Amino acid sequence: MNLKCPFHNDINASFSIKKNKFTCYGCNTSGLIKNSFKIKKFEIYFNKEIILNSKKNLYIKKNFWLKYLIFRNINMNTTLKFNLGMLSFSQKKVNNIIINRLIFPILNEKNILLGIGLKTNNKKNKYINLIKNDVYENIFFGINNIKNFNFIIVVEGYFDLLTIYKNNFINVISILGCNINYEKINFLLFKFKKIFFCLDGDYSGYYASEKIKKIFKNHYKKRIFIKNMPANHDPDSFINYYGIKSFFKYLIK
Repeated sequence: MNLKCPFHNDINASFSIKKNKFTCYGCNTSGLIKNSFKIKKFEIYFNKEIILNSKKNLYIKKNFWLKYLIFRNINMNTTLKFNLGMLSFSQKKVNNIIINRLIFPILNEKNILLGIGLKTNNKKNKYINLIKNDVYENIFFGINNIKNFNFIIVVEGYFDLLTIYKNNFINVISILGCNINYEKINFLLFKFKKIFFCLDGDYSGYYASEKIKKIFKNHYKKRIFIKNMPANHDPDSFINYYGIKSFFKYLIK
């Protein structure tokens, strides 16, 4: 698969993805596919005008991603609140890497666009996050919507957050995977009185739980609370199967 490279002003679709590796034959950038890329000249390729167009485009025509969101039980109010969108090949002056992908704008507390998340149809690499090259702050999806700083629920994925939010619960953010680190948790401790980590019921989720407990043992069960979902569940699948009331009971028991 060849795309326009997100690392330079590419006009020749020089960016090649094969299996878990990427190579750009224009700027000679190469490496393994991972969850997040830092992008030089981010504003050239991705800006609020493009995000607005993608938001409109999601509802103009019937398309795969609109049907997918309905299938995932995500309502229109939630998709509009988080500015979800998609772009087709008919859009001009858009980098090919975001074409026909579900777009999640990543904003900071001041509603400044720091990056975008892309959902793909590739099962091996479901999400790719493209972040501004000069961004060094801690990145959380949904933190721009937080109003109450008494506590926060922290989940791993985009759809975990969307599913909780659509059930009328605002105080939730996503860490965009289970790659939680010391700086991110320190930031959350500075902002919120209590932090409830709700992580997936898989190896990565359990590993992240033990890591948090080990590093922040003085705060564990005082200001930091950790819960892994049952095996093979994440918050999204658990809520859709058992309901939001059962989710909160499980979270606090």
